[in-house]
Amino acid sequence: MEDLVLPHTITSYECGADLLLKPECYLLFCQEMAELHASHNKMGYDWVLEHGMIWVEVQGDFELLRRPRWKELVNLRTNTGKASPLQARRFVEMSDARGEIIGRADLMWVLIDIKTRRPMPLKRAELEVPEECAPTVQSAAPELPEEGAQDLGTAYMITSRRDIDFNGHINNSAYLTWALDTLPTAPGTTLRRIHVQYKHESMQGEPLSIRHRGAGKITEHIVCGGEKLRARMLLEWGD
Repeated sequence: MEDLVLPHTITSYECGADLLLKPECYLLFCQEMAELHASHNKMGYDWVLEHGMIWVEVQGDFELLRRPRWKELVNLRTNTGKASPLQARRFVEMSDARGEIIGRADLMWVLIDIKTRRPMPLKRAELEVPEECAPTVQSAAPELPEEGAQDLGTAYMITSRRDIDFNGHINNSAYLTWALDTLPTAPGTTLRRIHVQYKHESMQGEPLSIRHRGAGKITEHIVCGGEKLRARMLLEWGD
């Protein structure tokens, strides 16, 4: 399966007040590249939906070595392979005009049977997914040390229409946006690493809580709806 490479010029609405790419937009880039590449290989949204399935991202490890500026041209590259009988692994790299990698992502996806809401083995779905996919994020995911971890507060919110994607539930990037919007104090000025595990989908109009904890340059963000865990994020910060 060949890599998919696409150029992209950073737009104003993808940037913050500092004219740099907002971190959550890189998550959106990865989602879009995943769909484009999957569709090109006849296993994208339309194909799986026709066969009673849907792709769901269950884990993402994102590294932002440098955030590109407004109007900067970047190149996005992706490919996929099997991580296990149930999971597909996808990498997405973002490079600048000189070819230097400035963003990397290592993602895990599963196929969900729409009727049963349970994961479906890739072999049963008869998808031609390569056996291997080289990981692009080499270093270990950040982890919050329990010793010295401090409670940074809990925020409460209700999910809104703007966060819903075409799967009918909250888009994965929204969890990062909420965490950044409600984090009282960040231990650094630049977000370098994002590790997120998606545990359960959320719908429009649901009340959620986000508990923030921190130790050193790592912050942890636990998103819950009632007693049910929705997502857990670990963010690594730099100056």
